[in-house]
Amino acid sequence: MSISIRRVRALACGLFLASAAVAADDGAFVAQWPLTLPSGDAGAYQLELDAAVYATTVSPALRDVVVVNGDGRQVPALLQAAPPPAARKATQALAWFPLPADAARAGSDIAAISELDPDGRLRRIQWRPARENAPPAALLIDASAATAPLQALVLDWGVAETAFERTMRVEASDNLRDWRPVSAGGRLLDLRRGDDRLVERRIAFDAPVRTRYLRLLPGAGAGVMPAIVSLVGETNAAADAPTLAWQDLQAPGPVDADGGFVYRLDARLPVTHVDIGLEGNATARWTLSVREADDTPWRTLTSNWLVYRVGADAASRTPPLALDATLRARQWRLVPDSPHTGATPKLRLGWQPERLVFVAEGAPPFALRAGSATAVRGDAPVAPLLADLRARNGGNWQPAAATLGARAELAGAAALENTPPRDWGTWLLWGVLLLGVLLIGGFALSLLRAPKPQ
Repeated sequence: MSISIRRVRALACGLFLASAAVAADDGAFVAQWPLTLPSGDAGAYQLELDAAVYATTVSPALRDVVVVNGDGRQVPALLQAAPPPAARKATQALAWFPLPADAARAGSDIAAISELDPDGRLRRIQWRPARENAPPAALLIDASAATAPLQALVLDWGVAETAFERTMRVEASDNLRDWRPVSAGGRLLDLRRGDDRLVERRIAFDAPVRTRYLRLLPGAGAGVMPAIVSLVGETNAAADAPTLAWQDLQAPGPVDADGGFVYRLDARLPVTHVDIGLEGNATARWTLSVREADDTPWRTLTSNWLVYRVGADAASRTPPLALDATLRARQWRLVPDSPHTGATPKLRLGWQPERLVFVAEGAPPFALRAGSATAVRGDAPVAPLLADLRARNGGNWQPAAATLGARAELAGAAALENTPPRDWGTWLLWGVLLLGVLLIGGFALSLLRAPKPQ
């Protein structure tokens, strides 16, 4: 009996290996691109897709875009949208005033020693130091001129005469009487050892702060606050508009039965913006619709879309329309609210390349494959892995950038047929699997029929 059980286990192991071999067959793809990795030990990589990949894939969700290792097996991969433009930092000089020790205490009424203009901006603080050039006990900042919520304060004191290192407490007020704490992180310091110098002048807020006045109070540390030369506030400026690639489409024929112009997109581009190219001075209202194929209904994206052009100046024309979601539709249609008499309008589709993030499992070389009627990219927990790596390496960490090589044809157009080409090797493998199942069934049946030991 023990021999039979061992043989069953061996066959089960063989079935597992055979099923793994089947899983290694990713099916037929139209083409592939070799990948160049910047280093072999990064582990996680990101790859920017180009127009050639989008023109090869057929899946509306790009599920037929995969990364394979040197053994031809898929590796874990995740498709991500293009990152938004980074917010720019803007700085603005703020008026500041030194405060005496009694005005720096909790509950102090700074309004009693302040002179304000009609807009509430500070003109001066009535304070006479006990001795000439005495350092301030605290700072009062007029933040009423800030055009956006403050993200941080940056102080400049030149070169401190003595070593200085202190945490800073920040308080906010709108009337100079009632003060509330502001959660902030930062330590001001100016330390020297020989010719080396370590300086930190920035106080960052945990959350954006919008208030009329701020008060800085030195906390724990050593040294006294040096004389301040200037003080600026940091804000987040409006992010730059995304840089788009544009695909121009022409209507292949006359208008359809509804008076609309139909455009066909032969690539699965991730379209986020739409524009209409008009010739000369023109103005009209349009309805924009999409569909996947001739036998599917049109879906309206927007109606009563006013598009105009006056002169050659770009400022005298309608800006591109931003879509609510990324679309990869094959067919697009423009229908004017009244019969269009001019030249056929050009439809312009704006898009940003997406990124395929993958884990370099297995042996190199790695390659990107795209275009298949049967193969799909497997679901893998890549997102939690990226979150963990970002937590370990800092919020600005990004996977290493891989690059695409020259395109190489694989199965070509045959990979897009609904019925994949017959693979006799696969049929033979399935035959081995079936034979193994029958053998296991026979062994199990013989074990059941065997007489039980007395």
